Amino acid sequence: MKRELIVAVLCVGIPLLTACKPTEKNEVVNKGPIPVRVERIETRDLSVIVESVGRLRPNREVNLSAEVPGIVNGYEADVGDRVVKNQILVNLKRTDYLLTLKEAKANLSAARARLDAAEKTFRRAMNLLSLEVIAAESYDRSEAEYKLAKAVVSQMEAVVSISERRLSKTEIKSPFEGLVTLRMVELGQNVGPGEPVISIADMKTMKVRIHLNERDYIHLDRDDPVLVKVEAFPEIAFNGHVDRVGVKADSRTNTFDVDIRVENPDMNLKAGLTARVFLTIEVIKSAVMIPQSSILYRETKKEVFVILDDRTAIPREVKLGQTKGSSVRILEGLSVGDNLVVSGCQYLEPGDKVILSK
Repeated sequence: MKRELIVAVLCVGIPLLTACKPTEKNEVVNKGPIPVRVERIETRDLSVIVESVGRLRPNREVNLSAEVPGIVNGYEADVGDRVVKNQILVNLKRTDYLLTLKEAKANLSAARARLDAAEKTFRRAMNLLSLEVIAAESYDRSEAEYKLAKAVVSQMEAVVSISERRLSKTEIKSPFEGLVTLRMVELGQNVGPGEPVISIADMKTMKVRIHLNERDYIHLDRDDPVLVKVEAFPEIAFNGHVDRVGVKADSRTNTFDVDIRVENPDMNLKAGLTARVFLTIEVIKSAVMIPQSSILYRETKKEVFVILDDRTAIPREVKLGQTKGSSVRILEGLSVGDNLVVSGCQYLEPGDKVILSK
């Protein structure tokens, strides 16, 4: 009886198991249209901007030194003061130089008096020689004394000029308009020739030195547009222009030095501030730009999906170029007018039907 019951259960169970068998993997499952967002490909001009960071420095800066020895008698400007061209900045004591000049002028006066007397003697000797009243030797002697007196006067005039120049050098003046950046002397200090006393900088124009790699350097022109932003004034963009372009690469970094000049009429920019330079080295006309998020990165290629007129999705292999923000330039693979999938492309397979969403 048990054996007959087991056989009956098996006969009923086998059909049930067969009915519950899962669907084979290779069976095709129909899926509906996939919602995607599409943009029509258009072209626009692409500005190729090189960004670099440097530090502001004055257009020119000099350390003024004493040209003559002396004791500092006073200074007319200090650190931070604005000075104009030829303004006196530091005075050295003038007493010794005034006395030297006075002595030189006195010697010149004496030499001129001797010249006057020697000239009169020479003129008389010329007349007497023509009348054969004196011998030729007397004439020659008076002529030599006259020429010697003239030479002494010239010498004394040079001494006076030298003394006047040395006196003028006791006043150290600014060679251009600028700001005092450093004072290196104090009152009563004894300074020697060549010893620096004060520094000034021309900050009406500032410079930034940047370094370009050779790929960007070859596209650089002197009239390329330049914008400079300073971290201290993040809301302001200063206009600049290319001032100097290096002609030899640095052997250590393989970069070229480029100086950017920035006008600073209000003197807001200071030396040492960090500056970010945006240099437009090229404008690519009619570039095809697409969102970077629409690109699918495969193992050996990069693809996007475009939608045909019958709303079928097909892949296109593309070649990428420069990036700008969230967009990238397409060098090959897309044309103007193509309908590019910009959202939902990760769910697509070749040949899928789509439905367009906003």
